[in-house]
Amino acid sequence: MTDPVNDKNKMKERSTGIEFNYFRIFMLLWILILLLAIWDFNRQFFSFLENTEAKYRASLPESVTEELAETFRAHDVDSVCALMTKKCTLNAYETEDDLKEYIRTLISNGRISMVPVAEETSDEHQVYYIESGELRVARAEYVKEPERNRRDIPVWDLVSLEVFAEPSVSARISAPENVRLFVNGKELTGNSGRTEQDPPSAQRFYDGFTTLPVMTDVKVGGFYLTPEITAEYEDGTPVPVTADPENGIYSIGYPEDCEGRDEMESIACEAVSAYAEFISGDLSEGTLRQYFTKDNIYLYYMQHAELKWFTRHLKSEIHSAEVQEFIAYNEDAFYCEVLVEQYLTMAWGSREPEDIMTDGKFYFVRQDGEWKVAAIEF
Repeated sequence: MTDPVNDKNKMKERSTGIEFNYFRIFMLLWILILLLAIWDFNRQFFSFLENTEAKYRASLPESVTEELAETFRAHDVDSVCALMTKKCTLNAYETEDDLKEYIRTLISNGRISMVPVAEETSDEHQVYYIESGELRVARAEYVKEPERNRRDIPVWDLVSLEVFAEPSVSARISAPENVRLFVNGKELTGNSGRTEQDPPSAQRFYDGFTTLPVMTDVKVGGFYLTPEITAEYEDGTPVPVTADPENGIYSIGYPEDCEGRDEMESIACEAVSAYAEFISGDLSEGTLRQYFTKDNIYLYYMQHAELKWFTRHLKSEIHSAEVQEFIAYNEDAFYCEVLVEQYLTMAWGSREPEDIMTDGKFYFVRQDGEWKVAAIEF
């Protein structure tokens, strides 16, 4: 016969074991869920920290300006010019290469540094000055791109880059009006900006024959680099330029060379040699006249000067004639100073020739296709 009490105890023991197993399972699941929650919290927390740090680092000046700073430090002028939002103006005589060379000198001045402009900077907008050594060379502006979600790392767009390149170099040029001027190989065209000076002092020797070109002054500016100034005579012969680049002053005198100069100097040497022999009494007035213009007043003066400067001599010989100075005013007028060495054998004393020097400063004019003496400067 079954004992009711024992059966009840057995059922109670069996129930308690089952409940104990459920509890253990529940606790294990709870611990697992808690661990997963802690893991997920830590994961999200550390992700938040990493994201916050990334955002912070992305907002630091060295991160915002890193690419641009490296471009400047590499002296990559082509890239700098491509990034410039405010383009530099060029005058008619400089090129993009000149501008790039100027910018290269700016960014090569010293160590490149990016200096934040605090008063113009906000969370969405950053402004920097770019310095090369102690020289401030550029200004850059960045705008942050809109974030699609809170995890986005800030991206900064360069929206403005201004390089402080100022065309501050100018040139003041003084030159005869008939001389062609070239700036960096390009002709300075027209007479705009040219102001005329007074007529040259030599004009008094050509009155009634021709008008000499006057000197002119011209100023050109807007250069980044010191310009190269060159000049040519009207026939294409180069004319020397006296340059003072530090002060931007360039002086060009009347040309000292031209096409046909050798022939002109030869004529001048003949004329001054004939003049020397005339005043020594060894050449007739009729022979001398062929070198002068018609009805030349200077020839008249010499005819009536009663030349008695030389004692009687037996022989005259032109030993040499050397050009001291040559000026080509224009195609119809030139000046030539010639030093003539003349040997005179005197009628008395030693028969050793005496050496006589004559310095002739003659002004020539083209008349009927031939060069003639217009005047003599005594």
